[in-house]
Amino acid sequence: MAKDYGETARRLVELAGGKENIKKAFHCMTRLRFNVKDKSLVDDKKMTQLPEVVGVNWHNDQCQIIIGNEVSAVYKAVERLGVATDEDAVQGPAEKKGVFSVIVDSITGCMTPMIPALTAAGMMKVILTILNASGLLTEASMTYQVLSLIGDSAFYFMPFLIAANAAKVFRVNQSLALIIAGVFLHPTFVSLVAGEAAITFIGLPVTKASYSYSVIPIILMVWIMSYIEKMVDAITPKMLKIIMHPTLVILISAPIALIVIGPLGNIAGDGLAEVINFLSAKLGFVIVGILAAFFPFIVMTGMHHALTPIGLSAIATGGSDALIFVSQVCSNVAQSGASLAVAVKSKDKAMKQLASAAGISAVMGITEPALYGVTLKLKRPVVAAALAAGIGGIVGGILQVSLYIAQNSIMAVPAFIGEKGMSNLVYGIIMIAVSFIGAFVLTVVIGFQDEGGQEQQDASDAADPQTADPVLQDGQTGSAGMTRKNVAAPVKGTIVELAQVPDKTFSDKILGDGIAILPEEGKVFAPADGEISCVMDTKHAVAMTTVQGLEILIHVGLETVELQGKYFTSHVENGAKVKEGDLLLEFDLEAVKKAGYQTVTPVIVTNAGDFISVLPMLKEHERVVNGDQLLKVL
Repeated sequence: MAKDYGETARRLVELAGGKENIKKAFHCMTRLRFNVKDKSLVDDKKMTQLPEVVGVNWHNDQCQIIIGNEVSAVYKAVERLGVATDEDAVQGPAEKKGVFSVIVDSITGCMTPMIPALTAAGMMKVILTILNASGLLTEASMTYQVLSLIGDSAFYFMPFLIAANAAKVFRVNQSLALIIAGVFLHPTFVSLVAGEAAITFIGLPVTKASYSYSVIPIILMVWIMSYIEKMVDAITPKMLKIIMHPTLVILISAPIALIVIGPLGNIAGDGLAEVINFLSAKLGFVIVGILAAFFPFIVMTGMHHALTPIGLSAIATGGSDALIFVSQVCSNVAQSGASLAVAVKSKDKAMKQLASAAGISAVMGITEPALYGVTLKLKRPVVAAALAAGIGGIVGGILQVSLYIAQNSIMAVPAFIGEKGMSNLVYGIIMIAVSFIGAFVLTVVIGFQDEGGQEQQDASDAADPQTADPVLQDGQTGSAGMTRKNVAAPVKGTIVELAQVPDKTFSDKILGDGIAILPEEGKVFAPADGEISCVMDTKHAVAMTTVQGLEILIHVGLETVELQGKYFTSHVENGAKVKEGDLLLEFDLEAVKKAGYQTVTPVIVTNAGDFISVLPMLKEHERVVNGDQLLKVL
């Protein structure tokens, strides 16, 4: 007979301050989540005393009640009580952030998606420069002019690209945001700006400003539109909303854009440019070195995203950047050099593998693995990388190295080709070499302490799960009468100890024992033969029962339930029979990261209490591919 969870649901709602205090309720694979209005009304201590509740966590104003496999049934009982449970709940309450954090997150959301377009356009400019320098094309030729307009289009129409992204960030109707970008760039307005007559609208002056290549004005305007849309939505009658709402939004937004926000944006943009020019004038080449040296620490705070528009603006208006992206290239290749030095010198096998992969990743512009997994963790290498980047930046500043497209990796080499000729390319390569070789040599000279020394390794050999009972095969009985059950790795990546997962539900082993993997690709495979018990509607987690009776939970990322299935695809259904290695889920790894979610993936034996022990077969930082033996259950 099915258990009745009505009383549990009633008590949980009561202890949460009643239905009136719960803005929204929803659940993930193991947790019932209440977004509450007033945290002080929630008695989480009494919640933990309920037999179905394993524990309670808080995430801002979201009360996360850890229940486990019975969460779906409890949620349905809560739903029957009339608690709000619509799909908007997945978004949760807006996280309380400082003003600077909000600005940085907004800029990131607006700028990051358009980098591929700018890179493509920039490479077109590089190709044109090479063709022109080699004499294959002249500037007067029609082919050159067509290629030039193709390369220039992404920069000229940058407000359109930003408007499309900003609409998503600020939750504005995308087509209306694009209309405002169109107002800024309309040929009639462009000709009015170029003319001698003053521009007015209902008697108010319109500032003559060019918005092609601009960044700040459209971001500011779309942000303002998010409030205009809410105001218009509140005052328009339902019967006329479909006509009046978009019309009023544009009638209000367009004049504000031209008369107020546009000019303010240009003033702010000019101000940023003046700050950069001031620092460059006062500090000269030194500012490039300072910024390059401190870039890893700027990355830690997230402030590097706020610098991107400055570099893009410099390229869009002046044709090149001699500070932001130049210093970032120095920093990134220095991280690569330091990581590869660790890979060469380290005696720890796991660190060698991690540092090698991280070094290659860093030279391509993705420094997080090198920074967080190698140089910062070992301390001295991050100092070596910072010093080398600073020296490289100073060299670049002295030689006045410029980048003609936005690049932050070894791919910047062709981006050095531009108006300054081949000398800029040579100087750029010298700058990169100084940063990379300097970091490598300094790391070797300064040295570092391996995270796990030889003595620690030797001491752990006796307890190494890979060496214990080596002749015991899957499903066989060993000398102590224990039956071994193996669990294969469901994803490819790097091992993370469960205790290091930044979520107490997993790190405290509330749901069971196991291990976690930091994935390198967005695919989840079956870790054993068995049957799918549950695939979440949001597709971020899957549970299965193996033929040997193990109940396994694979949870992709942390708090990824909030994505409501976005970026995730399921290839199995509840009740499906699967074989080890069958594809269960796919997800867009980079998109999940860019959305701000951690991707560490716990693999949990949820019925670990039914067995003697769950032993990881790999150590932290070791690399694993799907199919490798991950856990041994006795």
